Amino acid sequence: MPALALHIVLALTFCFVAPTASGGEFKEHIQPFLKNYCVTCHGPDKQKGAIRVDQLTQSMSDQQDAELWSRILEAIEFGEMPAENAKKFPTRAEARLVQSWIAHTLNQAGLKVEQKKDKEGFGNLVPHDLLFSPAERKRQVDVAARLWRISPKALAHTVRGARMISNPFALDKPHGNFRDFKGKYVFNSLMAEQVTELALAHSEKEAKNARKAIVLMKEKGSTINEANREAIKKHCHNVLRRTPTEEEMEVMMDLLKKVDSELGVPFGLQAVYASIILRPETLFRFEGTENIDVNGLVALTRRELANSLSFALTDLPPDSNMLRAFENEDLTPREILRMETQRLLDDEKRPIARNRLLQFFQEYFDYLKAEDVFKDQIKGHKHWAPALVYDLNALVTQVLKQDKQVFKTLLTTRKYLVYVNSHRDHGNPLVYNLPPDWKPTPKPVTFPKNQRMGVLTHPAWLVAHSTNFDNDPIRRGHWIRYKLLGGIVPDIPINVDAKLPDEPSWTLRQRMHVTRVEQCYKCHSKMNPLGLPFELYDHYGRYRLNELDRPVDATSRIINTGIPDMDGEVNGPFELIERLANSTHCEQVFVRYVFRFFLGRNETLGDAKTLQEAHKAYQQSDGSMDALVISLLSSDSFIYRAKGL
Repeated sequence: MPALALHIVLALTFCFVAPTASGGEFKEHIQPFLKNYCVTCHGPDKQKGAIRVDQLTQSMSDQQDAELWSRILEAIEFGEMPAENAKKFPTRAEARLVQSWIAHTLNQAGLKVEQKKDKEGFGNLVPHDLLFSPAERKRQVDVAARLWRISPKALAHTVRGARMISNPFALDKPHGNFRDFKGKYVFNSLMAEQVTELALAHSEKEAKNARKAIVLMKEKGSTINEANREAIKKHCHNVLRRTPTEEEMEVMMDLLKKVDSELGVPFGLQAVYASIILRPETLFRFEGTENIDVNGLVALTRRELANSLSFALTDLPPDSNMLRAFENEDLTPREILRMETQRLLDDEKRPIARNRLLQFFQEYFDYLKAEDVFKDQIKGHKHWAPALVYDLNALVTQVLKQDKQVFKTLLTTRKYLVYVNSHRDHGNPLVYNLPPDWKPTPKPVTFPKNQRMGVLTHPAWLVAHSTNFDNDPIRRGHWIRYKLLGGIVPDIPINVDAKLPDEPSWTLRQRMHVTRVEQCYKCHSKMNPLGLPFELYDHYGRYRLNELDRPVDATSRIINTGIPDMDGEVNGPFELIERLANSTHCEQVFVRYVFRFFLGRNETLGDAKTLQEAHKAYQQSDGSMDALVISLLSSDSFIYRAKGL
């Protein structure tokens, strides 16, 4: 059971009598739920984990009862209860009703229930069936305006030319989600100090360059004030993409004159240039600051939309074409968003937005970390993971270029691009089970039906989701549970030693028997069965038939997913992948992850209309990634913010 502190913060004392909730609801819904799904394992005859629930009342005045209710809430939320071998399971509606009652009753008792649905890595806690229910389309956007710190790449572009030893905004990839999940990142005093140093270094160079233009202007008859104003105006355009107001110009000119008088030329211009970089407008993204009320919502201004769209697709401020487009009052903001998104995606000379789509799949499939997984070199096989990553990048790029059934194709294609022999003579075609005399080709290589299928059997993905010396069915199953099924698994309890026994004569499946103990398998049942079919490959990503001279067992049994036609026996990875790729549910989960990447936050029930329209756009376009992204970046969720939150 995960630590109680993950979700419930209990009061230090219980020196009060808790308010009583409706007795009718408890008797009508809560007690029958406990009887139907919990008492078999936690009742008078059996108390797994020393837990008994049949004697619980609706009162939260007793500390032990309140803690038990909070543990039940957590277990239902994470799908830990009922156990995977239960004879029957509650419907999502039944589970939500009980969750709502427990949370409401705890709150009534003065016990705070921590909401994690909007936090990094917990987006799947938002009920999937509600997000894609037609009845939820009428909900309005319920996320307030946000202030985003710009990404590390955007900062590097802003201070380009300055010597940057380390990027103060560059953080490790956050667990469970995307690298630029914007709402997660802070701006602290250390960052402020480093950014200030960068701004001064950048401005020193720019001010010296500007002095040359100022001298030329003076030679042509301009006054020093006119020349300085023109230099400031030009720098504002370069950094802020706009002309400074007269009031701003006067403030900056006063600063220039003051510093020049004290330190000399061109320190005044350097100070002004640095101040432009250090403006909140430069380092942050503003949303809904003008408070334009549209049907009870706050609409982002055209300038804010231009910034948001450009940063969503490029990590750069909006270019002049985009700024001009948003100045066109004959078109609605939504029309401009669609038009500009398509323009950026179609730009072949500067395929920055196209690279952004590749970045999504790199982080969604999480295969870049293959380069960080150490593997011993073995005879006849030169393992060089960057070559495998390069190959998978090429495959994703090709599928994006075709832009048809992108999600399904990436999961099921049997055509790989194999360039391993072209990388500094590293790599070896044997990793793909190609013959030693195989000749490299720029054309796709079609693999046999019983050997390879899509990203999940590509060596780069298999290596990325393995350890240095072993396969890792748990990690692979965890990825499928989160990224394809839209589920969630509790964190490892702090008192658990998560190691498999070191028995060289045992297969990995045999060594995983330790995860079958009762207190472990309620979580491992969500991961192990999904990862075990990929035992058809070794930890280098090579197809195999034997492990330790014994036939590989790649069979499994999928249970309790709650998804039609998903549960049941599987005879290997290909049968599992086919089920996943053909599932409308999994396709919708994919849409949810695309939403999170491009909008930089978890979805809420107020995004139901946006997600449903995006999925519809994807289906009607024959699985076009472009159509999906255009729909999301022109949606109500992108344009509006909830007022007064």
